Amino acid sequence: MMTNLKMVSAELERNQGQGASRYYLPAVWNSFGFKEYMIDPDRPGEIRVEPYRYYRAAIRFIAAHARPAKAGEDNQVRTDEKTVGHPIMYGAFLRTLTAWNHDPGGPLESGTFLKTIALLPHLQSLGVEILYLLPIFVGGEKYKKGELGSPYAVKNYYQLDPTLHDPLLGTLTPSRLETEFKALIEACHLLGLRVMLDFVFRTAARDNDLIATHPEWFYWIGLEHIGTFTPPVIKRAKKLPIRSENKVELLYNSPDLKGYLAQFRPAPNIIDPVKWENLCAKQRQTGANILDLVEKEFNLTTTPGFSDVICDAQPPWTDATYLRFYFDLHPRARKYVAPEQPPYVLQDVACLNLYRGENPNWDLWQYIRNIVPYYQQKFGIDGARIDMGHALPSELTQAIIAQTRACDPNFIFWSEEFDVKNTRAAKADGYDLVTGDLWQLYKKVGEKGFCRHLFTRVRTAALPLTGALELPDTPRAAWYHPEQNRLESMVLLNYFLPNVVPFVNSGMELLEKQPMNLGLDNTEAGRFVLPATDPMYGKLPFFDRYRLHWLQEEQNFMVPLLRMAAVLRTRFCHLLKVNFLCKDCGRFPRKALLYFACWDERRGELLVYIANQKLGKQVTVTFGQLVPAKVRTKMDELTLVYAGRQLREERFSWRERQLLAPGEVVIAVGKGRV
Repeated sequence: MMTNLKMVSAELERNQGQGASRYYLPAVWNSFGFKEYMIDPDRPGEIRVEPYRYYRAAIRFIAAHARPAKAGEDNQVRTDEKTVGHPIMYGAFLRTLTAWNHDPGGPLESGTFLKTIALLPHLQSLGVEILYLLPIFVGGEKYKKGELGSPYAVKNYYQLDPTLHDPLLGTLTPSRLETEFKALIEACHLLGLRVMLDFVFRTAARDNDLIATHPEWFYWIGLEHIGTFTPPVIKRAKKLPIRSENKVELLYNSPDLKGYLAQFRPAPNIIDPVKWENLCAKQRQTGANILDLVEKEFNLTTTPGFSDVICDAQPPWTDATYLRFYFDLHPRARKYVAPEQPPYVLQDVACLNLYRGENPNWDLWQYIRNIVPYYQQKFGIDGARIDMGHALPSELTQAIIAQTRACDPNFIFWSEEFDVKNTRAAKADGYDLVTGDLWQLYKKVGEKGFCRHLFTRVRTAALPLTGALELPDTPRAAWYHPEQNRLESMVLLNYFLPNVVPFVNSGMELLEKQPMNLGLDNTEAGRFVLPATDPMYGKLPFFDRYRLHWLQEEQNFMVPLLRMAAVLRTRFCHLLKVNFLCKDCGRFPRKALLYFACWDERRGELLVYIANQKLGKQVTVTFGQLVPAKVRTKMDELTLVYAGRQLREERFSWRERQLLAPGEVVIAVGKGRV
């Protein structure tokens, strides 16, 4: 057992018997065979455990099932295949993932690092190889949304969220909290899981701690404008990214621009240096919130953030503010703005990958570039997702990646880039994968052109795309696809597409319907999808106290499906490559079918995926009509490996007809003559 896990286990042993006499948790969490539990008929689907024994047993199980390091593995050699490989990724918001009412009649208790450790065997059973953690840093206190605030409103990049401490481990201290996080990473590594952490560099909490030492790193407006602040609207313009000169011209010719710019003010230390020094001294003495003092003494506040897309329907990000990476304007904007204009932020200024100034804020750059290496070296994380990675200067992105990979050449970097056309630029910066927009395209399954658009993306993407039926910012897959046969088809498609990293958003395995956030493809009405009698009705996990629906029976469909999909993907991942996709899959009528074939000519191996896109009727298919003749002639028959929601091993003739039920998926493989 590794050092920090031992420390956590020892602390549990010392505290055993102290409180928590009635401790309940979902029975599904017990995926490691813990037997010392009781069942209470008044709490179906849960078990009652002695928590100290339970979590110690989980740690012992993980230590006993540690995976040995692969022989000959060299972490100092970087290869694209080794770095990304064919993983299945699980996205977890730890505050919500293991939140539960453990004590009958007690409050909803936050998810913690400790409880996540005990859940790892369950995640491993789903085939998960990368655990991606949404931000785990301490959040802002001012202007926070909901009951708890957003994980993306970061107050201090070097402090962990104290709510992730488990009270079973004693009094919260910074060092104890760090030990708990290190123990989680150690447990993941023992089971062969890599850990990826989400970082937010383009924005920060409105009351970020850096204000006290570097107020000029932020954009400021008069406090009197806080209730009406919003970016300019371009009339008759559609929602569009700001990527070209004419979009800049449209933005700066907006009739709202003059009034918008008039709201901005210089930083408080520029307005009155002496008053600022006195304010900072007061803050150090009292520990008061720095933004509270600025608002009171200077009548200023940090600028609320907003989408970098013009005319985006998203409301302003009232809990976050943009960081100031350049002290000057980019050249295209200078002719539109007076020289005496205080620093401001617009959609163009937000997109630093496209519109860069000539006077970088080098101290901020250095501060930002040190954050990922700090977490890699101190805690041992294996990867980083860069929120709004597309909006950072390429030079800064490349510096972050280079500095991190100097210690770990196989460290994974994921960019929140949605446009497949920008994957070449992301690859040039050093990223390993991008978010992409498959989550959005998947909504159009069954529509005309779906297959063409899908395989165009897969074939043209210069980096692997995130295969997501849902993201933390989107509506849930169970909401997009309420029919189980449709969900089955989409899960398997997502797991078998080449150039795709399958992504399971926490709660998807439970068929959770409540979104975590309303940021993408949603409206305010999207928060009210649960029955009004549900305790979680109207709550959003990003901002509120929320627990997943671990007790609902729908997981009995989804969990086995994800496990089967993982088994099949692992078995045949060597065939899931873009260059193996058959260009011509025959001339069979395609309206009802979604199908493709991967052919490894050198090894003589074939994989065929067929799905009935129609949910209202059966379809009869003949495999021989779907695969090019030059491939068919290489083998006499196929082996059916998946059909009827079951794993199979059945010989199958090319001429044999297969009846597909509505939404059914059939997967077959073949071994031919080389």
